[in-house]
Amino acid sequence: MDKITAIALTTFRELVRSSVLYIVLFFAAAIVLLAAALGSVTIGDQLLVIKDFGLASASFFSVIFAVIAGTQLLHKELSRKTIYNILCKPVERRQFLGGKFLGMLITTACLIACLNAALMLFVGLMSGQADWLLAYAGLYMLLEAAVICAAAIFFSSLVVTPVLSGLFTLGFFLAGRAADYLLYFVNEGGVSGLIASTLGILHALLPQLARLNVSNAVVFHDWTLLGAVRFFWAALYSLGYAAVLLILANLIFKRRDFN
Repeated sequence: MDKITAIALTTFRELVRSSVLYIVLFFAAAIVLLAAALGSVTIGDQLLVIKDFGLASASFFSVIFAVIAGTQLLHKELSRKTIYNILCKPVERRQFLGGKFLGMLITTACLIACLNAALMLFVGLMSGQADWLLAYAGLYMLLEAAVICAAAIFFSSLVVTPVLSGLFTLGFFLAGRAADYLLYFVNEGGVSGLIASTLGILHALLPQLARLNVSNAVVFHDWTLLGAVRFFWAALYSLGYAAVLLILANLIFKRRDFN
């Protein structure tokens, strides 16, 4: 565990010093300010628009950061040849991957916390009261980020170039967000036979990321979709899915020859 922690802290320090993190923060803040400007000219509640845009931007940019950072981590170790120094020590490859994943997740969690704290402060200044449900949405963003970070590790261990692993990870995220539409084609689209079975299998294999997105429920205070029990099962699902991806990544990474 000490080795995983050491690798995680090193990864965290590396990501905090990277320019990607601050570029993501800049664009996320710009989106929130744009939401405030749009909210002032939109028919309806300005705060609802700001919350909706703010949560959407926090979710989107945290995923983008996880994709970019995650797909570059292993590539940097290989290009700098620092992975040889790490693996020649008594460090198992599963510990190396586990430390990278944990460091990525901690950094992404800090990013989500900063974005949500800024959004809460902005909304509080405008409304005169804090909306603590925004922090609750951040917890679900972290669960989604855990799956995406694990996916980035998996695809990085599967392919060599960061561009391909990044595209695969981003496609994995988009497919996970749209997974429920597969069942729609089966149930409502008149699809049957082999195609329906294939879509059903894909739906079972893809992560159900849409169910980890509670932004609308938080914005409109829909308590039917919020609660401790639902969060428990969501956390169990996302962490279990991430664990499976990391196990598969370890099986692939163990077979790679770095000599």
